[in-house]
Amino acid sequence: MGSRFMLSAMCDFNDDCRNLTYDHALLGSMMDKLVWMGVRRLYWNYHQPGFFELVGDGSFAEGSPNINETLAVLGNPMFAARKLAHERGLEFFVVIKPYETGITHTDPAASAKVLDMPGLPGIGGVYEADAFTIAHPELRIQARTAAVPTGLESVPIARIQLRQKDMTPVRIRRENVQIWTSGDNHRYKREDVSFDLSESVETCPNDVIGRDNVPLTHGGDSVRALNITGLSLLAPFVAVTTDFKDEDGAFTNTVQEMARAYGPDGAEIPTLAGSYHSTWRNERDLRSDDLTFDGGFGNMITTLDADYALLESKDGVIAVAKGRNEYMSGALCEAYPEVQEYWMSWVGECIASGADGVDVRLSNHSCWTNTPDIYGFNEPIAREYERRYGSDPDAGDYDPALLASLRGEYFEQFLRRAGTRVRAAGKAFQVHVELESTAFRDTDVPGRRQDYPGVLRLAWQRWLRSGIADEVTMFGRVLMPGEAVRHPFYAEVADEARAAGTPAHYSHPVWKSDDPKEHGDWLETVYRDGRVSGYTLYETAAMSAGRRDDVGALEFNPGYAEEIRSRALSLGIAP
Repeated sequence: MGSRFMLSAMCDFNDDCRNLTYDHALLGSMMDKLVWMGVRRLYWNYHQPGFFELVGDGSFAEGSPNINETLAVLGNPMFAARKLAHERGLEFFVVIKPYETGITHTDPAASAKVLDMPGLPGIGGVYEADAFTIAHPELRIQARTAAVPTGLESVPIARIQLRQKDMTPVRIRRENVQIWTSGDNHRYKREDVSFDLSESVETCPNDVIGRDNVPLTHGGDSVRALNITGLSLLAPFVAVTTDFKDEDGAFTNTVQEMARAYGPDGAEIPTLAGSYHSTWRNERDLRSDDLTFDGGFGNMITTLDADYALLESKDGVIAVAKGRNEYMSGALCEAYPEVQEYWMSWVGECIASGADGVDVRLSNHSCWTNTPDIYGFNEPIAREYERRYGSDPDAGDYDPALLASLRGEYFEQFLRRAGTRVRAAGKAFQVHVELESTAFRDTDVPGRRQDYPGVLRLAWQRWLRSGIADEVTMFGRVLMPGEAVRHPFYAEVADEARAAGTPAHYSHPVWKSDDPKEHGDWLETVYRDGRVSGYTLYETAAMSAGRRDDVGALEFNPGYAEEIRSRALSLGIAP
């Protein structure tokens, strides 16, 4: 294998410069250290025009001034990075995420931030999105009409059931419970309402698996539940907290599984679960701020009987909001010609940057939802499904597998167009085959479901067998490398790539461990397994200490660069 095995690094630059302003010298120093480590290729996450400004001014990093200062110095960071990379002998590939057109995060509609930067309305507030998506909100991935209930504003919540993950004794009593409501998910007010509280034992209807694939409950297990009855709440947002002033709580479950709401007739009301858990703007209080609804954090493990003022825990509250969002927050549907043209404009900009190659990745931050199975029913999809199979999937019977494959055909159309254009420009075309999603395999890793655009299945084997790609990225975030190389799907993708003569690169997050030796072990594990042609360190921001060293260069986390260099030298994959 020797020198043919390629060590790469991936840079999602808005993460790098969220806490540190970059100039050309600092960015060059980062690349110098990567080259010293043995890295020969740099992957660069593409952001469409205006997107960096969006994250710089918006909720990402709570409006980081460093991002905007970096832009003022570097101009278009992709063009600057390509030049610096080539000056150091690094290959430079750009990664496009077609579905990344906004941030799955809401701000209250009445907040000053939304007044300054209007976005797209959702149940929890207003979503930030790029200019094209704001101008064409109807092109976003749409929910099945039959799955979006109407008229719920007139249905009061009469009962709330809170379920924990197991039979652990419950310390919550009626006097500990507080109920808060809001009309717009902003500045909740405590309700002085009478209610009864009782405990019951329920049967968990399904397996419950938390984020990062943590198993909590098996379907059929008995779990303890609290029933809050005697309510009549018309407010669209209802939150439950407790008065405990510690973090010793044990009433734990995933956000989505903990809360259920019922109407006066006893029927369950379709709701979205809410909590403090979020990617951005973590420090908040329901009394002055808002909660996260439908942000893809339904699988976060949360504890109810903890002090909600101790915001480091992000626990202590569970909430419900009536209904479902009609659209994903920002992700656009692949079946519209204008969407594909928009994506192709990104491809053109990547080529114009002078990049050596373009890689296309499916997972993104713009489609996070707690109910992914209801999305993917846009009019072109429904119309073509009905033409082929004789039924309207938006309202009638449908086969989810057929619908998913149909959407995959439209996405493949884009891939073929993109690949043709990239290769015509003399560049390499690469595709992601992601190891943990039902978009690529029969069973998914539940902790990754929120990263993918709804009901979708991709014929990745056909991509490789038909020569659509020159290289492939095998991307995994939850499975650790030792687990990944033993997984049957890893073997399947690696074998398909080898049969097609397509080099495969395994990509794994740096932030999964703070131990430099463990990163060296991961690299060696994948190298010695022998079935792929490269290992990608994902991502540079997690390698960085977020500051300059004594000579003004980028400082890396202690021991990290040294360990990777040492291991790469011992394996013969670094010069």
